[in-house]
Amino acid sequence: MIRVKENADEVGISKERVHHIVTTVLGYRKVSARLVPRQLTVEMKAQGNDMCTQHLERHNVEGEAFLQYILTGDESWVHHYYLECEA
Repeated sequence: MIRVKENADEVGISKERVHHIVTTVLGYRKVSARLVPRQLTVEMKAQGNDMCTQHLERHNVEGEAFLQYILTGDESWVHHYYLECEA
């Protein structure tokens, strides 16, 4: 379950920005007071597979330490987001 306020506080950005990232960038929608992924397309499934492969490779190189930098959206898929800073 994604809690927008907790993520906003943790990352130091507004709740509105976190909501935008979760709904627009990650493609989640609110169902029964929970944000869940929409129906996955073939492209989204391939991207999830690629991310899992990358995470396994990182785990082989970095060990357990890299896990503290991952934000999970649910138990099935692992999502991450690189915040782009405006100059």
